[in-house]
Amino acid sequence: MLMTKEQFKDWLLHKQFTRNIKLIQEHHTWSPSYKDFNGSNYLPLLKWMERYHVNVMHWNNISQNLTIFPDGEIVVCRPLDSSPQGSIGLENSAARRAIESKSITIENLGNFDEGNDVMTPEQKDAIVYVTALLCIKFGLTPSINTITYHHWWDLGTGQRVLDRGQKNRVKTCPGTGFFGGNSTTSAKANFYPLVLEQMKQIEVSMH
Repeated sequence: MLMTKEQFKDWLLHKQFTRNIKLIQEHHTWSPSYKDFNGSNYLPLLKWMERYHVNVMHWNNISQNLTIFPDGEIVVCRPLDSSPQGSIGLENSAARRAIESKSITIENLGNFDEGNDVMTPEQKDAIVYVTALLCIKFGLTPSINTITYHHWWDLGTGQRVLDRGQKNRVKTCPGTGFFGGNSTTSAKANFYPLVLEQMKQIEVSMH
């Protein structure tokens, strides 16, 4: 389902879900990136990702629940009541599945490692807005325990390593340039405050 952020708000806040969501995961696609997006090929790019996830990674669907595009449009990909697959690690362990069962995965289309795609204002706004809406919907307060970056998890085991990436197998995802960086310090300084402020604005508008 392709939606504007306002349409996503109406859809999300009026829909009931069966999963108990405790964690929002932030990712970047890396590939496809900005050069692959022509302003209208949302579904072909997602179909390409779906084929890769199903045929190469052998997951049962596209991994991510949501994808946010450079123009700020949002696509619900995997149903929100369906746990993401392979989103924090590649080992099919009970521990990884337990974390994913409580997670919603957001893929932000682009390569946000420094020196690559520069995030558009529209996408930046939509990422903050969608994350804030999910926090409101599921009763979450932004912190390292509720909004996580892929970089903080060992790629193989799915164990949370936070800023100890140099001693573990990690991705840079959601990018070394994602809202100023991919460390917990950067998230606390640059991302969570934006989400908190957006939550306040949304809640005021709802009342």
